[in-house]
Amino acid sequence: MLKPAQLFFDFQAGIRGSLAERALERPAYVEEDTPCTASAEPCVSGRDEALTESCRSLLLGLGLDGAAGLVHALWNPRMRSTAGYARYPAWKIELNPRLREFEGQVERTLRHELAHLVAYHRAGRRRIEPHGAEWRQACTDLGIPDETACHRLPLPRREVRRRLTYSCAFCGLIVHRVKKFRRHTACRECCSKHNRGRYDSRYRFVLLSDAGK
Repeated sequence: MLKPAQLFFDFQAGIRGSLAERALERPAYVEEDTPCTASAEPCVSGRDEALTESCRSLLLGLGLDGAAGLVHALWNPRMRSTAGYARYPAWKIELNPRLREFEGQVERTLRHELAHLVAYHRAGRRRIEPHGAEWRQACTDLGIPDETACHRLPLPRREVRRRLTYSCAFCGLIVHRVKKFRRHTACRECCSKHNRGRYDSRYRFVLLSDAGK
């Protein structure tokens, strides 16, 4: 059974082009624990009924009646550089309250995150890229056809030290991590090239060093 997927929308992150950086953002073959009109009231922590209702209306418009009964949106004041967050299959969206400082960004970010949930729902158990073709189609269906994966707004940057260094046992790809992999994780490129996209222990990431010790 798939674990809930966590999907983050980070204004500070640029589009990563290198293979190593893509691996850092989302390692291959890990089953991870992985709108719209804002209300007039001040941002506080907790569920926002206006945003939740907006999500419901959008989902009903796509014929996803069951999902409309599950989705809920809330504000998370602990978010800093992250603008929005979506959890599937919990159908939960969290937004950074500072989005309200920028015109149109609450609606845009809510639909961006809702598109992640729609894409994962449509894919079922099939693995998809977080900002791949399925997500882009969902964005189009939700009225944001030109949406991009990453954006830049003046939100505070969080500096994170990646103290762990892993390497693919086969091709030698280096991956730096903040936290240890929680389960066996393999190199996406090697699995795709040599094993038809399926997990293979020959291409597992091996821990090389831990700078925290």
